[in-house]
Formats: sequence, C-alpha cells, structure tokens
Amino acid sequence: MNKLILGTLTAAVMFTAQPAFSAARVAVLHLAPFASDIDDTAVDIWVNGTLTFPGVKYKDFVDYVELDAGDYTIDIAPAGTTDVVITGDFTLTDGVDYSVAAIGNSTTQPLELQATVDDNTAPMSGNVAVRVSHTAPFAESLVDTEVSIRTAGGDIVNGLVGVPYMVNSGFFEIPADTYDLKVASNDGKVNYIDPLPAALPAGANVTIYAIGDGVNQPLGILAFPVGELPLRAPVDNSGNGWFDITEGVGQGFILQPIPEQNRLVGSWYTYDDMGDALILTFDSCMQEAGDPTCMTPGAFDGRTAETALFLHSGGGSDPDAVLTTERVGTIDFDLVDCVNATAMVTLDGQMTETFNGVRLTQPIPCTFE
Repeated sequence: MNKLILGTLTAAVMFTAQPAFSAARVAVLHLAPFASDIDDTAVDIWVNGTLTFPGVKYKDFVDYVELDAGDYTIDIAPAGTTDVVITGDFTLTDGVDYSVAAIGNSTTQPLELQATVDDNTAPMSGNVAVRVSHTAPFAESLVDTEVSIRTAGGDIVNGLVGVPYMVNSGFFEIPADTYDLKVASNDGKVNYIDPLPAALPAGANVTIYAIGDGVNQPLGILAFPVGELPLRAPVDNSGNGWFDITEGVGQGFILQPIPEQNRLVGSWYTYDDMGDALILTFDSCMQEAGDPTCMTPGAFDGRTAETALFLHSGGGSDPDAVLTTERVGTIDFDLVDCVNATAMVTLDGQMTETFNGVRLTQPIPCTFE
C-alpha cells in the first residue's frame, strides 16, 4: 500500500445535528480499491491512537458502534504498521448516526475519508429507505465519472442522472420489493454495473454504494448493512449479429440486443412446408402482439433470454394490404460464447426443439469471457 501513497491525506469534518439524547453511532467502511490483490488492501483503523479495527480489507465494513460525543481522530495505516496514510478529524454529536468510508485509489482519485450523516428514521409502513452513493473512482474527471441509476428495463430511479463520484442521493423511500437496478451511463446506453435482483425489505434503511475502479478492482455494488451484491455481466451489444442454424439449410436468426433496456429482439428466418420463406420476430418483453408495453422489462441478462415468438403474414407494398401478427410460441436463447448460440423453440402445442446457431457476422466486438 505504501507504494501507492504519495503523502498523508487529511479530511476534517464537523457535524451538527438534533439535541443530544444518546451516544453517537459510527459505521466504518473500506471502499478504497487501491490494490489488485485483496490481501494487499488490508488496513488497520486507529481511533484516537488506539488500534480499534485491525486487518480491514476492501469491501469490509464495521457496523455501527457507539461512541461518546466528542472529538475523534481516525487514522488508517497498512495492516501491521503505524504508517498513517489517511487521517480524519471528526466531532460526534449524541444521538446521531454517521458513516465514515475510506475511498479513492490514489491514481484516478485521491485516498481520503468520506463522512456522512445517516438518517436511520424508520420509513413509512411498507417502505424501505434507500440512499445511493457513488464511491467508484473509475475516472480522473468528475464529469467522466457521472452515472445514472436505472431499473433493468432502463427507467431512471428517483431522477438519478448525472451523479458524479463522491455524491450521494440522500435517503428516499420506495415500496419494499425485489428490485432489479443497474448503474449506467447518463444516456443509459452503456451499462457499468448490473447486480442481480435484490430484495429490499420493509422498514430497512439501506445505502447502496457503487464501488471499484475497473482497474485494480472490478466495479460492483456494496449494500450497507447487507453486504456485496452478486452481479451479472452488464448487457452490451456482444450478441449482435446473424447466426446460421446448423440443423438445416438457409435458416437462421438475427439477434439485436437493446442494452439500455436489458432487452433482446430479433428475427428468425425459415421456410414453410411449401418451401416459401417465413419471417418471424421475437422479443424478450413478451408482450402480446400489438401491445407497446413491456411485460418483462430487463429480461435479457446479456447471455440468456426467454422471448415471445411472433408470426407475421400479409402486408406488402399495397397500401390496402392487411398485416396480421400472432404469437405462435417462445424461444429461449443462450449465447454460449462469441461464436455459438443455442435456441430452444417451443411452438404452441408442440414439443420443444433445440437449434444450434453459429455466428456469421459480428458487427460489434464481443466482450464475452
């Protein structure tokens, strides 16, 4: 860790709050991705000169501990040493909850302590109180760190667009439920962090930290006081392209991901019993034919999706021609790697058939590992 530090960083924060009624509570989090090896991120945390929390590693946190009101100095040093590399002076007030997080990576953003006052007031019945905090130092310019917080289907959450590093949303209440959220670019077209759906229980107060720098440590999500959230690979355009089906001749499908909506659409081309060409379309939104709403927003995880299959007939250059669209089944897609994909086709009332596709075109680079 010493190799990463050019000098001592100091943060001084003074807190004021409501009248005293009990001891202050402080939570401490290690969110500074300054090394690629987790063991090399281990630090000792000293409170007023006393070693209080030894061997804390990146993504570890210490839940609330009670401290008497007064002045405190928090020093952070590489584990097993007394070489202070981050220090912060704080004044604590009775009856107030605080979070103190070590953030930065010393390259794109400096190492420092970020302190916030926590509102742990119980939310309204049936709600959960959520705060989103951007502590992922993945760029030097604050403008370049700006992100939006969205549902998996692409909808903006609580107006959170243009959120830069070191800024948090403050607590806001939403109905308790299982939420599928993601961190994306401001326009929503690039997904940075895509956690799996997480249950947010009624009555809880949760801070969701965006963490990692994408170099030393991957981007991720830490929910306090829950822990790190499991991730899926962020949806991008890796699956875009034409695929030839090996079971037959002149048949295949075209995949067109829509990353900002975690959505997969496309078309399937084949032939009927008379040898005439058939064009079908599919959509992971699973909506009924002609319905503009999305029944299953965010149903594509970048590798797999269940899609509704639609058959189109009629239409043409005649303005009086009638186009008929009907849902005829489903297709389950699995993008195995950058070349191969499988499609399990289930036509209504028939047995499922599995087809193997081999990519013919790759207009956008594939990022599958």
